[in-house]
Amino acid sequence: MAHRTDPLPAGGLARAAAALALAVLALTACGDDPSSDDGAAATGSSEEPSSSSAAPSSPDSGAPAETETITATEADFSITVDEDSLAAGDYTIEVVNDGDASHDLVVERDGEDVAASDSISPGESTTLEVSLEPGEYVFYCSVGNHRQMGMELTVEVS
Repeated sequence: MAHRTDPLPAGGLARAAAALALAVLALTACGDDPSSDDGAAATGSSEEPSSSSAAPSSPDSGAPAETETITATEADFSITVDEDSLAAGDYTIEVVNDGDASHDLVVERDGEDVAASDSISPGESTTLEVSLEPGEYVFYCSVGNHRQMGMELTVEVS
C-alpha cells in the first residue's frame, strides 16, 4: 500500500491549490435544491450549473464572486493539492489523473459529500466548482477502495 510521503514537484503545490479551488467552486455553483442555503453544491464536468455563479452569501448581486483556481493531482494511490489550507470562498478545482487507474474527486464536510467530479481515466482531467465555508474538508477518491488505500486528504478552510 502506498502512503503520501512523496514531496510535491516544483510548482506542484500551486497546481494542487488551484485544483482544490476548482472543487470548492463546483460545490457551491449549483445544487439539487436551489432554495437550500447550505453554502455548498456540486457540479460534475459534464453538467451545467443550474443557478447563478455568484456567491450565495453576497448581499450585492451586481458583483460576481471572485473564483480561485487550484489543482488536485491524483495518482495511485495519493491526492495532492496546491494548498492544504484555504481561505473560505469560491474555487474551481482542476482534477488531474496522473495515475494508472480511473479516479474521481469528492469533497466531503462533516461526513457529507458536498461536491464530486466525474470519474476520469489515466491522463485525463476535469474540473469542479465549489464554494467552501470555514471548516475542515476531506478530498477523496470514491472509486473502489481507493480511499481506504490512502486517496484522501484533509483540507482546512478558514
